[in-house]
Formats: sequence, C-alpha cells, structure tokens
Amino acid sequence: MTIINLEDPVAKWFEMDGGGRVQLRVLSVAEFKAIQKKTTRKKVDYRRVEGVAGRFEYEESDTDLQNELYWDAVIVDWENIVDKKGDPIPCTRENKVLVMSRSRKFLDFVVESLRVVTEDESRQQEEDLKN
Repeated sequence: MTIINLEDPVAKWFEMDGGGRVQLRVLSVAEFKAIQKKTTRKKVDYRRVEGVAGRFEYEESDTDLQNELYWDAVIVDWENIVDKKGDPIPCTRENKVLVMSRSRKFLDFVVESLRVVTEDESRQQEEDLKN
C-alpha cells in the first residue's frame, strides 16, 4: 500500500543564530507550477536564419516576480527579525523579498532550512512506504 499525504505541507519553525525564528514550508508541485505559469510567457519571433525564414517559439520568464512569489509562499512567518535600529520588521510579502535580497545571511539560512524541510519530508515519505 502507498500512502500519499494530500494535506497542505506542514510549516516548520527554524531558530536563527543570534535570535529570531522563521517559519518555512515547501511548495507543492502544483504551487510551483502555478508560479511558473504566472511568470512565464511564450514568445514568438519571426526571423531569417541562414537565409531561411522561420517562426521561433521561446519562453520568457520574469525571474524577479518568480522570486517574489516563491519567497512569499515558502516564508510563512517570522519572529524577532529586526532592522539596524532594533525595530521589528513585519513579515509582509514586500519585506520577505527585501530581506531575501539584502541579507546574504538570511538568504543562506532560508535556503539551508528549506533543504532540511525537504529532506525531512522525503524521509517521512520513505518511512510511510515501509509501514
């Protein structure tokens, strides 16, 4: 028997060195595809290549929007994340993108924590298959 979890992915809290916590989740395949669909457009170009006229199709992606939608979806919440003045930074879509783009430490932390979440989910699926 194969057990498949159809529920929403579980969000997990991760503690940062020096304080602060971030709640993260892994996107489902459907969520990831929805982001790609929103941010990728098919383009058509008509041109001559080596004397032959042709119709060329290609995809063009808005990577900035992809990143914005992705980070907004995987970062669920945070606590005790502050600016240089010690003022709390609210966990908004705009701030998620801002912090991810301006803090290499935060970016590395989120990427590594998402790797851990993904490995945990894979391990859990393997255990469910054994039982």
